[in-house]
Amino acid sequence: LCFCPDRRRAIWHYHRLRLHQSRWQSFWGMLRNYNEFGKALLDRFACWGGRRMRIVVEGKELWEQYLMNEQPFVILGSHLGNLELAGYTIQMPQKVFALVYTGDSETVEHNRKRLFEQMGLTIIPIQKDGGHVLDMHRAIEEGHVVSVHGDRMFFYMRAMRERLLGAEASFPAGCFLFAAMENVPVLSLFVMREGKGQYRVIVKQLDKGESSKPHRVQAQALLKSYASVMEDVLLRYPNQWFNFYEFWS
Repeated sequence: LCFCPDRRRAIWHYHRLRLHQSRWQSFWGMLRNYNEFGKALLDRFACWGGRRMRIVVEGKELWEQYLMNEQPFVILGSHLGNLELAGYTIQMPQKVFALVYTGDSETVEHNRKRLFEQMGLTIIPIQKDGGHVLDMHRAIEEGHVVSVHGDRMFFYMRAMRERLLGAEASFPAGCFLFAAMENVPVLSLFVMREGKGQYRVIVKQLDKGESSKPHRVQAQALLKSYASVMEDVLLRYPNQWFNFYEFWS
């Protein structure tokens, strides 16, 4: 990351333009970002080796309410924090289907699949033709939980725009349209590192707006709610922003 100009420039702009830090603060902010990202990767490796992290859930009553009711719902996660760690450490009573980009190395793919299966998670690979949406819909119909990242654009995805930290950013339209079309609750989930082996899981319910509105309007309401929660978490954990590209371009 340090030696890739585009990624270095993106994280510099995040600190300089979005967090309004001085040049010196932005420089140190970049280094802290890289440091936190390294710790997140090391914690991932530690989980592969069998280590269990200490988890504190913020919004525990809401989280347990949906788990105990055993009803389907959608989780909108993020590359703010370390969402993948939740799949390694939180045993879910319901079956969870996680939409995942599967272009990582063979070692990463193998260990991710191994630990996810131990925790009752099934991977749905992202497909360029959008075929994964059918798998996601089928999972909801069968009463399961679907988890998807709401903040990572790929070249073939349509975008929706919403303000975040004072400027408009692009978000993948598909996951918000999917969440709006399914008649189930939508939760945001952020997994934030607070110390050695210690993580805080932040759970919030997102607002679709009026159910009588068209799906696209509900999707925009969901995105607005998601961006609002994300901004609050960003301001609490500014150095755990792991979208190393020009998010606001």
